[in-house]
Amino acid sequence: MRFIKIAFIILLLVSFASCKDAQEPETLGYVVAIGIDIPEENKEGYNITIQFANPDKISGGSSESGGKGGSESIENITVLAPGIYPAVNIANHIISKKFVLSHTKVIVFSDEVAKQGIKDFLETINRNSDIRPNIYFAVSKGPAKEFLEAVDPKTEVNPVRYYTMIFENDYSGFIPQNMSQDFYLFYNSDEKSTVMPLCAVVNPEKRDEFSELGYQYKVDDYVAGEIPTSNSQIQIAGMAIFERDIKIAEVGDIKTEIFNIVTGEYQSSFVSYYFSKMPETPVIVMQLQKKKPKFSVDTKTKVPKIDVTIYLEGDLSSGKAEEIVEREIENFSKEAALEVKRQTEVFFEETKELGADVIGFGSYAKRNFKTIKAFDEYNWKEAYKNAQINVKVEFSIRRTGLIVRGENKWRRF
Repeated sequence: MRFIKIAFIILLLVSFASCKDAQEPETLGYVVAIGIDIPEENKEGYNITIQFANPDKISGGSSESGGKGGSESIENITVLAPGIYPAVNIANHIISKKFVLSHTKVIVFSDEVAKQGIKDFLETINRNSDIRPNIYFAVSKGPAKEFLEAVDPKTEVNPVRYYTMIFENDYSGFIPQNMSQDFYLFYNSDEKSTVMPLCAVVNPEKRDEFSELGYQYKVDDYVAGEIPTSNSQIQIAGMAIFERDIKIAEVGDIKTEIFNIVTGEYQSSFVSYYFSKMPETPVIVMQLQKKKPKFSVDTKTKVPKIDVTIYLEGDLSSGKAEEIVEREIENFSKEAALEVKRQTEVFFEETKELGADVIGFGSYAKRNFKTIKAFDEYNWKEAYKNAQINVKVEFSIRRTGLIVRGENKWRRF
């Protein structure tokens, strides 16, 4: 009798531990990216492309030792629907999988969709727990469907990791470092204007020009699709600027790097600088953000005064770095700081003309007011257009002793 009671208790516990909604992995379709396009004329809704992982190609299947990766690791299906969830529902009846959105990494809006407004999609995404808040939004220069179909994650077996490595690359400042939760938090706010990365299929008629700007000298301010390349079908570079939920402008990769520096999201990258002692040869520096920028916003008058201090440092990586010794290192640091200041001021002038405070100075200005009503009456978006922005840059070269000692030793020989 005792044995029967114990067996009954174990059976009862097992039944409690079971999951009613449990499903086998092979029955699920893991969505990694979604593309949203305007459909053809006389059709309502959107062309929504669902990109999902191919588990057999990722795992290698039962007869292979490993996954193949590349375009074989993902598949795409496009359906006409009024929104993301209706599209998923339709796709569930076409593909023999139940699509889940918990692994989605990026949602790509075509340029046409972004210019019309994406408010409805924002509300849908953020009112459902299926999609995680740490995904990325992006704007495609062409159809989002074409961009997703051109994705070929050759270096990554896992397509989710492929998108993660692109959008969360700490060694490049050419993509704005902001997640969807930041966009949703501020898209309807007067404190800050929002941005998204730009992506595109490579344009065969892309530009092949070089900038004469002192910062990123001999490198052009490209947007996605224009960067000269020979072995890539897609590019992600530059950013789209939004007014509320509508795209109003876009900037290239260099201004996007300045954006990341000023917001404090910049990590490090190689930067080429103009130096008056070597006007024909860019000086290459491995640049790092020493610490977060410092902001001060004065709203005592209708013309706000903004002070911005940027802290950068770098290691010389140029082939002619040996020519910059003792006396010249200080001069180069001063010129580099001046070039960053100039480029930052150009960036601010463009954002002021748009009335787009993409940095979020409005959040600092808001602290100067005792009530929300007082801040609203100040009309920050209009005031920002006339703001006086003072930029200060502190730039230093690290490990200069090695350069100086190496140069002196060479001279002794």
